[in-house]
Amino acid sequence: MTYRLRVRAIAVREFTAVAIWYERRSTGLGHRFLNELQNCFQYIARNPHGFQLREGAYRHAVLEGFPYRVVYKIKEGDVFVYQVRHTSRKPSKHFGP
Repeated sequence: MTYRLRVRAIAVREFTAVAIWYERRSTGLGHRFLNELQNCFQYIARNPHGFQLREGAYRHAVLEGFPYRVVYKIKEGDVFVYQVRHTSRKPSKHFGP
C-alpha cells in the first residue's frame, strides 16, 4: 500500500532554500538534492513504517548523500512531512530528538 504524502508549507520552504543554496555552490547540485529528496519521499510513501519511531510519533528519514533528514508522521493513511532539516541541527522539541 502506498500512502499519500502531504508536505507542509514550512517543509517546502526549507527544502527549496536548501536546493537554491546547493545550486549556488555547484551547478546541478541543487537538482541532485531535489532528486534525492524525491526518492526519499517515494520510499516513505511506500514504507512509512520503515524508519524508527521517535518521541511524539514522529519518524526521521535521512537522505542519502546529503546531511538532511525528513521529519514525518503517519496519520490515518497519510504521511505528513513536517520538516526537512540539516542533521547537525536538532529538530524542534515538538518533533523529537
